[in-house]
Amino acid sequence: MAVTFLGGTTNQTELLKIQQELYAESFTIRDGLIEVDEGHKSGSDVYESSVEVTVSAATTAGVTATGDIALNANKTSVSLVSYQFEDVIDENSLKGTRFERSMKAGAFNIDSEEFDREVLIQVAPAIGEVVEGYIWNGATTAQKALIAGLAPGAAQGSISAGAQTLAAAMPTNLFNSLPATILYNASNAKVTPGAGIGDYKKILTIAAVTSATIAGEYAKIYGGAPSKVVNNIVETPCIFAPLGDKQLIMIANNAVGAAQQVNFLVENGGARISYNGIEVKFVPLVGFRILAIPSYLKLLMDLTSDVSSLDIGQMANGARQRYIKNIQTATTWIVGQKYITLYGG
Repeated sequence: MAVTFLGGTTNQTELLKIQQELYAESFTIRDGLIEVDEGHKSGSDVYESSVEVTVSAATTAGVTATGDIALNANKTSVSLVSYQFEDVIDENSLKGTRFERSMKAGAFNIDSEEFDREVLIQVAPAIGEVVEGYIWNGATTAQKALIAGLAPGAAQGSISAGAQTLAAAMPTNLFNSLPATILYNASNAKVTPGAGIGDYKKILTIAAVTSATIAGEYAKIYGGAPSKVVNNIVETPCIFAPLGDKQLIMIANNAVGAAQQVNFLVENGGARISYNGIEVKFVPLVGFRILAIPSYLKLLMDLTSDVSSLDIGQMANGARQRYIKNIQTATTWIVGQKYITLYGG
């Protein structure tokens, strides 16, 4: 790519600071919002287990094979996806700008140290922002077709027409986001093992989420979630919500008038927000909201450091250009599906 520079190329004075773009980066990985597992290649095995027991009257007879204790274990092979960000950097257009001053002497040298320090450095956070979006919103072309092919219905155990609409509108990505994986997956740990609709818990009746309705809609999520999840003391569940919900919550909590109610606990100026003791994490979800134990939502990766790793070097054959490349391997997965509540599903 030729480096794009807009504006005149003869400068007299300039502001010292170069204003940089704002990037969301991949705070899901950085802050460990879900379980991020490293060291995986495509075809990784995910194991799940469960035990079911049945009580019976005590006897003095010897132990027999009653089938009262069922030990269950299963394995699902999960395919990961490799994807990349790459281009060729041609900085010839920076001549006559402030960046030329940091180019080394010699006609062949057009690399600008200041450009690298102020502009090129933004590539990594820009990639992180894309990966963050991949985790929470998007699906492959194949996954969209599979979700569209499900028979919609209002009852529990069927996908809603609204979920199909949201999935169809998702960006077409190289791997599936968590909502797309929740809606349709090939886990062998489901009630009906193999490819098909997920075993997620569905909120049956939902409405448009606004500052006036958000408390009521969160009540539906909280009330509809499995009680074993809400009351789990081993690992605290979280609500994962669209970024815009934070603004709606702040507005709802600060409504003026007789109807004012504090439905959400807002701490440290909004640094931590919770609903009935369950912390809300704001992520790039679109339309969906998820209440789950964080470790049940997984991002399988080769290396998390791949997100911010860049390979930059000189092009061959004397070209006055540099190449830049980043390659990653990842996908999303879920376990304990019957304990994942998907608002909008």
